[in-house]
Amino acid sequence: MDTLTDNQLARYARQLLLPQVDLDGQMKLQRSCVLVVGAGGLGCPVTQYLAGAGVGHIRVVDPDQVELSNLPRQVVYTEADIGVPKVNALTSRLQAANADIVLEGRVGRFDADSSQGLLDGVDLVIDASDSNQARLDIDRSTYERRLPWLMGAAVQTAGQWIAFDPTRQGGCYHCLGSAERDEGQGGCAALGILGPVAGMIAMQQSLAALKYLLGAPLQWGVVHYADGWADEYSAITLSARPDCPLCGSGN
Repeated sequence: MDTLTDNQLARYARQLLLPQVDLDGQMKLQRSCVLVVGAGGLGCPVTQYLAGAGVGHIRVVDPDQVELSNLPRQVVYTEADIGVPKVNALTSRLQAANADIVLEGRVGRFDADSSQGLLDGVDLVIDASDSNQARLDIDRSTYERRLPWLMGAAVQTAGQWIAFDPTRQGGCYHCLGSAERDEGQGGCAALGILGPVAGMIAMQQSLAALKYLLGAPLQWGVVHYADGWADEYSAITLSARPDCPLCGSGN
């Protein structure tokens, strides 16, 4: 589609007024495809904002079903969704909110085996997985395809996010030493989380995604940290490691 319908012009009227978006930008969003890995506390608001903004194709992958303990922070779901695959419930809600976009739910995990099919046609990957292994797999598979991705994580009252450029000039996730981290250190299930904290990180990921899709510059390789309870924020620029197993000069 090379233009917007009258209904779309009305739907996106407020963001079309922005010089950062305008008609050309809205068409860029409409032609974009984003993969969101995870349909939980980060994935729900991320996909809601992207669908609301008019991103034309959103693909979501997640292996889990909705549980009662999800509802305080994954507010797109209801008690009626308990036991339903998250991607099914989520894409159904998003489609009901915006019938003009393509929503694709995949029940499963992002890993080395599934990455090829999941990344086909994708412009940007957003990590909302709460899994260190998934992030390592995302980092490697997107590096091989020269795709950018946005990492996000939230636990207890704080979270972090970072944007990795397609060629990893500013370093990669493996540069953080993530391969040596113990997955058993615990995530939300073990340490807990305050619902709005997940939303806080997801909003930053959503904004970064829209900026990238619209062609605006991003801060690549900057680890942003925010504690919503203590009202603290910090940022550290990542340095590419020469000995990095993924993007290092020896590879």
